[in-house]
Amino acid sequence: MTTTLDTDVLAILKPGGLLTADTIARNLDVPPWRVVRALHVLRRNGDAFQNRQAEWQITAGQHRPERQSAR
Repeated sequence: MTTTLDTDVLAILKPGGLLTADTIARNLDVPPWRVVRALHVLRRNGDAFQNRQAEWQITAGQHRPERQSAR
């Protein structure tokens, strides 16, 4: 189930930058814990992923291999 916050987070990620959860939280003016929760939902849905520098980006419809998506 996609929430309004999930949609807002995706909208911020769509311009293509790599953003941290804190940056997204500041842009949306919401607590970072709410953004982290939304990002993990988006990751489980295959809509976003986190790199090793804790930056998030959208998957752009590409599904990552199972071994990597579990990280």
